[in-house]
Amino acid sequence: MDALLQNFSAFGNALPGAASQGLIWGVMAIGLYITYKVLELSDLTVDGSFCTGGAVCAAMMVGGYSVWVAMLAAFIAGFLAGAVTGFLHTKCKIPAILAGILT
Repeated sequence: MDALLQNFSAFGNALPGAASQGLIWGVMAIGLYITYKVLELSDLTVDGSFCTGGAVCAAMMVGGYSVWVAMLAAFIAGFLAGAVTGFLHTKCKIPAILAGILT
Protein backbone atom coordinates (compact mmCIF):
# COMPACT_ATOMS: atom_id res chain seq x y z
CA MET A 1 0.00 0.00 0.00
CA ASP A 2 2.89 2.36 0.76
CA ALA A 3 4.36 1.79 -2.69
CA LEU A 4 1.04 2.71 -4.28
CA LEU A 5 0.84 5.94 -2.28
CA GLN A 6 4.43 6.84 -3.19
CA ASN A 7 3.71 6.26 -6.89
CA PHE A 8 0.56 8.35 -6.68
CA SER A 9 2.49 11.10 -4.90
CA ALA A 10 5.20 11.07 -7.56
CA PHE A 11 2.51 11.25 -10.25
CA GLY A 12 0.89 14.21 -8.50
CA ASN A 13 4.22 15.99 -8.24
CA ALA A 14 4.99 15.47 -11.95
CA LEU A 15 1.53 16.50 -13.19
CA PRO A 16 1.99 20.32 -13.25
CA GLY A 17 5.21 20.06 -15.25
CA ALA A 18 3.68 17.59 -17.67
CA ALA A 19 0.59 19.77 -18.15
CA SER A 20 2.65 22.90 -18.82
CA GLN A 21 4.82 21.08 -21.36
CA GLY A 22 1.71 19.67 -23.00
CA LEU A 23 0.27 23.15 -23.40
CA ILE A 24 3.51 24.44 -24.93
CA TRP A 25 3.78 21.55 -27.39
CA GLY A 26 0.07 21.87 -28.14
CA VAL A 27 0.57 25.42 -29.40
CA MET A 28 3.34 24.20 -31.69
CA ALA A 29 1.16 21.34 -32.91
CA ILE A 30 -1.61 23.79 -33.81
CA GLY A 31 0.90 25.85 -35.79
CA LEU A 32 2.07 22.76 -37.65
CA TYR A 33 -1.51 21.68 -38.32
CA ILE A 34 -2.39 25.06 -39.78
CA THR A 35 0.60 25.11 -42.12
CA TYR A 36 0.33 21.47 -43.22
CA LYS A 37 -3.42 20.92 -43.48
CA VAL A 38 -5.14 24.28 -43.77
CA LEU A 39 -2.61 26.17 -45.89
CA GLU A 40 -1.34 22.99 -47.61
CA LEU A 41 2.22 24.26 -47.23
CA SER A 42 5.14 22.27 -45.92
CA ASP A 43 6.88 24.77 -43.66
CA LEU A 44 9.29 23.84 -40.88
CA THR A 45 9.66 27.37 -39.54
CA VAL A 46 7.21 26.66 -36.72
CA ASP A 47 9.52 23.99 -35.30
CA GLY A 48 12.66 26.03 -35.78
CA SER A 49 11.27 29.29 -34.42
CA PHE A 50 10.29 27.60 -31.14
CA CYS A 51 13.84 26.29 -30.71
CA THR A 52 15.40 29.59 -31.76
CA GLY A 53 13.22 31.59 -29.37
CA GLY A 54 13.89 29.20 -26.51
CA ALA A 55 17.63 29.31 -27.08
CA VAL A 56 17.67 33.11 -27.25
CA CYS A 57 15.54 33.41 -24.11
CA ALA A 58 17.68 30.95 -22.15
CA ALA A 59 20.95 32.52 -23.27
CA MET A 60 19.79 36.00 -22.32
CA MET A 61 18.47 34.90 -18.93
CA VAL A 62 21.77 33.16 -18.17
CA GLY A 63 23.51 36.34 -19.29
CA GLY A 64 21.70 38.32 -16.60
CA TYR A 65 18.88 39.96 -18.56
CA SER A 66 15.40 40.18 -17.07
CA VAL A 67 12.77 37.64 -18.06
CA TRP A 68 10.72 40.21 -19.97
CA VAL A 69 13.66 41.45 -22.03
CA ALA A 70 14.66 37.85 -22.78
CA MET A 71 11.11 36.99 -23.84
CA LEU A 72 10.92 40.04 -26.09
CA ALA A 73 14.24 39.09 -27.72
CA ALA A 74 12.97 35.52 -28.16
CA PHE A 75 9.82 36.83 -29.85
CA ILE A 76 11.89 39.00 -32.17
CA ALA A 77 14.22 36.08 -33.00
CA GLY A 78 11.22 33.87 -33.86
CA PHE A 79 9.73 36.66 -35.96
CA LEU A 80 13.01 37.09 -37.84
CA ALA A 81 13.20 33.34 -38.49
CA GLY A 82 9.74 33.47 -40.05
CA ALA A 83 10.57 36.62 -42.01
CA VAL A 84 13.74 35.05 -43.44
CA THR A 85 11.80 31.94 -44.44
CA GLY A 86 9.12 34.06 -46.07
CA PHE A 87 11.73 36.09 -47.94
CA LEU A 88 13.50 32.98 -49.20
CA HIS A 89 10.20 31.46 -50.33
CA THR A 90 8.61 34.49 -51.96
CA LYS A 91 11.49 36.56 -53.32
CA CYS A 92 14.13 33.90 -53.96
CA LYS A 93 11.56 31.33 -55.22
CA ILE A 94 12.92 28.59 -52.95
CA PRO A 95 10.31 25.91 -52.11
CA ALA A 96 8.75 26.41 -48.66
CA ILE A 97 10.08 23.16 -47.19
CA LEU A 98 13.66 23.96 -48.26
CA ALA A 99 13.38 27.60 -47.10
CA GLY A 100 12.28 26.37 -43.66
CA ILE A 101 15.16 23.89 -43.50
CA LEU A 102 17.66 26.58 -44.52
CA THR A 103 16.38 28.98 -41.90
